Amino acid sequence: MNKLILANFKSNKSITETNLWFENFLTNVNKVSLDKNEVSVAPSLISLSSASNTIAEFDKKISLSLQDISPFPAGSYTGAVSGQNINGLKIKYAILGHSERRKYFKEDSRDVVMKVEQCLQYNITPVLCIDDEYLDEQINLIGSENMKKCVVAYEPVSAIGTGKNVDLGRVKEIMSRVKQLAGDVKVIYGGSVNEANVNEYLLVADGVLISSASLDPQRLIKIIEAFS
Repeated sequence: MNKLILANFKSNKSITETNLWFENFLTNVNKVSLDKNEVSVAPSLISLSSASNTIAEFDKKISLSLQDISPFPAGSYTGAVSGQNINGLKIKYAILGHSERRKYFKEDSRDVVMKVEQCLQYNITPVLCIDDEYLDEQINLIGSENMKKCVVAYEPVSAIGTGKNVDLGRVKEIMSRVKQLAGDVKVIYGGSVNEANVNEYLLVADGVLISSASLDPQRLIKIIEAFS
């Protein structure tokens, strides 16, 4: 099974800055073997269109991801971005239920269920972010059939942006619990992952979700090289 390296830019970079990032990254990643890895990048929403055009010309295992999606279908939902809006951009993954969405936008597990359903309607693979507190609730609400079509990202709040990495033993425990509830789904780890520690996490998890360390294209390439 190829490891998934998913880069989340969060609310960083203008369109111009994102284009420069991709120009740098795609030029230099040519030197790195991606035979063992799949790389997906989630820039800001407004940068997706130009990024999609750039990636289309690059014959590598690199795809685009969404940072979020509306829980509603196309219609009268001012400010929301539906699956129909981004249809045609060849989006492979969508990051759903991130702890920052829960904290700042007051999303709950039922909101995430609706977003999973919207993604699946447009053949986008949901990357379901979970923490210990609501792991069971979230997986049970989504249901076994739809969970089979998801990737699960274990993202403990205590590790996000803090530099305080979770013990590998705990990551193994969570992976076991997820697979017990959801079956043989891919489980990736996120939380202060960087080029210095990515190798150990990729030895136990099916991939990693990276934020701060991915904002510099050269750092992301070093992360890819660590497990190539």
